[in-house]
Amino acid sequence: MWAYMIRRLLVIPFMLLAMSFFVFLLLFIKPGSAAFATSGQLINPVQIAALEKELGLDKPFYVQYGKWLGNAVQGDFGKSLRAPRDPVINDIKERIGNTIELGVLTVLLSAILGISIGALSAVRRNSWIDWTLRMVSILGISVPNFWTATLLVCLPAMWWGWTPLAREFYTLWDDPLANLSILIWPAAILAYGSAAYTARIVRSSMLEVLYSDYIRTARAKGLTERVVVIRHVLRNSLVTLLTVVGLQLGAVLGGSVIVERIFAIPGLGVLTLEAVMGTDFPVVLATVMMFALLFVFLNLVVDLLYTVVDPRIRY
Repeated sequence: MWAYMIRRLLVIPFMLLAMSFFVFLLLFIKPGSAAFATSGQLINPVQIAALEKELGLDKPFYVQYGKWLGNAVQGDFGKSLRAPRDPVINDIKERIGNTIELGVLTVLLSAILGISIGALSAVRRNSWIDWTLRMVSILGISVPNFWTATLLVCLPAMWWGWTPLAREFYTLWDDPLANLSILIWPAAILAYGSAAYTARIVRSSMLEVLYSDYIRTARAKGLTERVVVIRHVLRNSLVTLLTVVGLQLGAVLGGSVIVERIFAIPGLGVLTLEAVMGTDFPVVLATVMMFALLFVFLNLVVDLLYTVVDPRIRY
C-alpha cells in the first residue's frame, strides 16, 4: 500500500501541471483585456497598455506561464489584479476554511441520508415506502441545486418573512452554533442531490446482495433481520458506496461555487466566481488549482479507504 500511495503522490504534481497549463491557456485566449476589466476607470488605450505592461500581460503566453509557474512552485500565486492588489494566498487562507467546512458537512449529510434512504428502500422493496423514496431520489437527481437553493431563499421570505441570508456570517471559531445555523442550509442543498444519487446506488447494490446464497444462510442460522442487513448486506455494499462518494466530491466542490454565491458564504467558490467575472487571472488560477488539489487528495483518501472496508483489496 505504501508503494501505491507514493506512486499516487508522485503523479499529483504532473496532474496539477497539466491542469494549470490548460487553465492558463483558456484564460490567455479569453477575449477582452484583463487590465480594462479590472480597472473600469481606465478607458484610455494608452493607460490600458501601460497597465498591461506593468502587470506583465503584454508578454507572450509562454513567458507569462513560465513566470507564474516558477512563482507558484515557491508558494507565490501572485497578486490580485484588483485594487488594492493583495497577495492571492491571503484571500485563499481567509476563505478555504469555510469551503472545507461546507464540503465536510455536505458529505456527512449526504452519506447519512443516502445510506438511510437507500437501505430502507432496498429492505422495503416494491412497497409504498420504496416507491416514495425512489420518487424523492429521482427528484433530487433531476432538480439543479441552484434552483433548489433559490427556492429556499425566496419562498420562506415570501411566506414567513425569513431568509437564511438575513444575518451576519460567523466563522466556526467565532461562534460555532451561529456558523452551523448558516452553513446547514447550503450544505443541505448540496447534500440533497448527492444523497439522492447515493441512495439509488445503495439500493441497487443492496438488492444484489440481499438475495445471494450467503444471506439466505445467515437467515437460516437464526440471525435477526437487523443484523443481516447491517453486518452482511450493508457492509458488502460499502465499496460501491465509497466509489460513489468519491465521484460526488467533485460535484460538491463544483456546486459550492453557485451555492456559496446564493447564500453569501465567503468561501473559495465565491472568490472564484468573482475572479472569473472580473477577469482576475491570478485569483482564478490559484482557486482552480486549490480545488484541483483538494479533489485529487480526497480521491486518494477514498482509494486508501477501500483497504479498510474490504481487507481483500490490496495495492
